[in-house]
Amino acid sequence: DESTLKDMVKQGVEKLANMQCADGGWGWFSGWGEQSYPHTTAYVVHGMQVARANAVQLEPNMLDRGILWLKNHQAREVQMIKNGATETKPYKKVADNLDGFVYMVLADAGQENVEMREFLYRDRNHLAVYTKAMFGLALHKLNHKEQRDMLIQNVEQFLKQDDENQTAWLELPQDNYWWYWYGSEYEAQAYYLKLL
Repeated sequence: DESTLKDMVKQGVEKLANMQCADGGWGWFSGWGEQSYPHTTAYVVHGMQVARANAVQLEPNMLDRGILWLKNHQAREVQMIKNGATETKPYKKVADNLDGFVYMVLADAGQENVEMREFLYRDRNHLAVYTKAMFGLALHKLNHKEQRDMLIQNVEQFLKQDDENQTAWLELPQDNYWWYWYGSEYEAQAYYLKLL
C-alpha cells in the first residue's frame, strides 16, 4: 500500500530528525550525554542520501548538518594520519575501513578530501574487501578511473567461479573480521556488484 509506505518513511525520517545530536551527527542515543559516532552518522547520512534520491522529503538542514559533521570528522582523521608519520599524538598509521565508508558517503554528497583519497589509496591493502568496493564506488563517482580500476583488481583477487554451476562469488580472506560491519560477506558481494 503506497500510502502506508509513505507514512512509514515519514515516521522514520521524523525519528532520525529527533535523534540527530546537537553537533549534527548521530549516535546510539540522543538527549543528555549525547555523542555522535562516525559509523552511525555515515550510515544515517547514506540512508538519507538514498531517500532524497527517491524523492523523500527530509527535514530542513538535517542532511547538510550530517554531511558537515562527517567532513569535520574526516579532517580530524586526515590530521591523525599525518601525525602518524612522526607519532605525534593523537595519531594513527593508516587510513582504515571507517575512513573508506565516510569517504564514500561524502563522495555521494559531492565532497572530496584529496588527502584522504591519497591515504586510502596508499593503504588499500589494509582495507577489507567490503571497504575496497565502497572506495571503488566513490572513485568512480569522482571520476578517478585509474584508481578505481586498481580497486576492482584488488577485489577480484578474491573472485571464485564455478563454470559448471555458472556461479561466481567473493571468497573473503581467512582473517576477515566477520563480527565487524566491514566483515559482512553479503554486503561485500553486494558492493562489489554495485562497483561492477
